[in-house]
Amino acid sequence: MAFSMRPSAGVPRFSRIVQGALRAFVAALSLAGSLAHASSTPASSDPVLTPKLTISEAMLVPSLESAGFEINGQVSVSLSVPLAQAIERGVTLSFVSEFVLARPRWWWWDEERYRRNRLATLTFHPLTRQFRVTVDGSKPQAFLDLTEALRACLAIRGWRVWNEPELPIGLIAKVRLSLDPNELPKALQVNALTDEDWKLSSGWREVRRP
Repeated sequence: MAFSMRPSAGVPRFSRIVQGALRAFVAALSLAGSLAHASSTPASSDPVLTPKLTISEAMLVPSLESAGFEINGQVSVSLSVPLAQAIERGVTLSFVSEFVLARPRWWWWDEERYRRNRLATLTFHPLTRQFRVTVDGSKPQAFLDLTEALRACLAIRGWRVWNEPELPIGLIAKVRLSLDPNELPKALQVNALTDEDWKLSSGWREVRRP
């Protein structure tokens, strides 16, 4: 799996920690032996890009540790200026990873038969100059780099989503990553629901089955 991040154009001057994180976006990142190259828009006069979150090459693979299946895939994300500023100011961002198995229905929405969710939160602490990440209520992890912190929140490689040795027949697998606007402070929730700069979602992407 590869994970890459790209900053939006026209990013204003932030604190030293966030500036360092944004500069790191343009570096090539490596995860599990695969490389993803990051890039930035060079002209500061260009319009601010809306946030973008994408998933590619997602597939289910047998778990090497025990019976069951986990996801492999590539994730890339670009933050808008308002999102980057919110992180700098200590606003906690909550990211939801969703996996479903569904039965296709041509006359209606697919019938959901199985679901597994994962919740990750990210907060910047100015005093310690660290980004804190908590995944599904586990012990918080500390990062000095925003890129690494977001990778901990959004990476899907190795995410165990099915615990049985066989997958159900006739069901399609889908995954979605998104920022949860309902977990933002009340003052920001309206912006998150109406402003494209706050909408961050991959949409549902089909996961290939073995």
